[in-house]
Amino acid sequence: MRPNDVITLDLARLEKVRRTGGKITFRCPGCAAHGSDRTGNHGVLFLDTAKFTCTVERTHSAEIWRTAGIRQDRPRDLGREREGWKNRELEARTARKREAVADAVLHGRPFIEEQFRWDPADVWEDSPCRLEGDAADDPRGFLASLFPPDAIIWTGHVTQSGDLHAERWRTVGEWQSAALDEIGPMVAPAVWRTGTTRRAAPNVVSAPYVVLDFDGDPAKPPQSPEEVSRHRAASLATIQWLRQGLHWNLAAILDTGSKSLHAWFHDPGKAAIESLRDASRPLGIDAGLIGHPEHPCRLPGQRHQKTGRISRVLWLTDSHPQLSDHL
Repeated sequence: MRPNDVITLDLARLEKVRRTGGKITFRCPGCAAHGSDRTGNHGVLFLDTAKFTCTVERTHSAEIWRTAGIRQDRPRDLGREREGWKNRELEARTARKREAVADAVLHGRPFIEEQFRWDPADVWEDSPCRLEGDAADDPRGFLASLFPPDAIIWTGHVTQSGDLHAERWRTVGEWQSAALDEIGPMVAPAVWRTGTTRRAAPNVVSAPYVVLDFDGDPAKPPQSPEEVSRHRAASLATIQWLRQGLHWNLAAILDTGSKSLHAWFHDPGKAAIESLRDASRPLGIDAGLIGHPEHPCRLPGQRHQKTGRISRVLWLTDSHPQLSDHL
C-alpha cells in the first residue's frame, strides 16, 4: 500500500482481492451469497476516496460493509491483512511462473523435437537392458528391474481395489512366481503399506517414480497413422530432453500398444513435478498420472483393447534397487 492510500475495508475478510492501479477489486459478498462473481470482479474499492461498491448491484454495498467494514467494534487487523497480501502475491507469482513455463515449452517444442530427436532404433540401442522377444513382453522382469524384491506393489485391473482384492498387493518377489495371467494388466508406480487393500494415496509408503503418459493433446488427439507417428517421435524427443536437457533419471519406456508411450522417471522432486504438470498439455502429456502414484498405468505384455497390440518395453534400466532407496 502507498502512504496516501485510504482503506475502509478489512481486505483479509474478502475473497479474490487484487490490486489494479488505483483500485482494489474483490469478490462481492452479496453476489457470492447468490453464487455469482466467481472471478472476483464485482467488488471495487477506490484507494483515493476510500469508496467501495458492487459494480453489478449497488445495494450490495451494505453487505460489503457488514462483511469487511473497519469499525470500532471490529478494528482493522493489520497483521492478518499483511499476511493475506503476502499470500496473494505469492499465489500470483506462482501462477505467472507456471504460465511462463507452459508458454516457453509451447514455443520451444520445435526446438526440442529438432535438437533431442531420438530414433526408435537408437532408443533400443541406448537401453541398458536390451530386451528382445518374450523378454520385452514379460511384466515380471519389468517389475524386478524397477522395484526391490521385498517392495509391496499392486497390479491388476483398475476396479480391483478393496478387501475383496487383497491378493492384488504382493511383494515383487511373490509376483515373480505368479503366472503371467495373474499379473496386471496395470501397475501403480508406488510402494504400499503392509496389509493394504485399498489403492488410495494415504496407503502409499513411497513414490519412487513419476510416470508420464504421452497421450497427445486431448483437444486434438492423433488419429491417422501419420499423426500417431509424428506424436510418438515428438514424445521420444521430449523424453530425451527431460533426460539429457533437464537431467531427469530415466528408468523405463513402455510402448502401450496404442498411440501413447509411458516414460518412467525416478522422482525428480516436488518442484520439478509441479512445473511439468503445468507444462504437460503443450508437451502432449496426460497430467492425470503426474504426482498421483496411486493411479494405475500399463504393464508390458498386455493386449490393448482398441488396437489388439501387445505393450512392450522399449528402454529399461539395469539398476538393482534396494527397498531403502524407495523409503
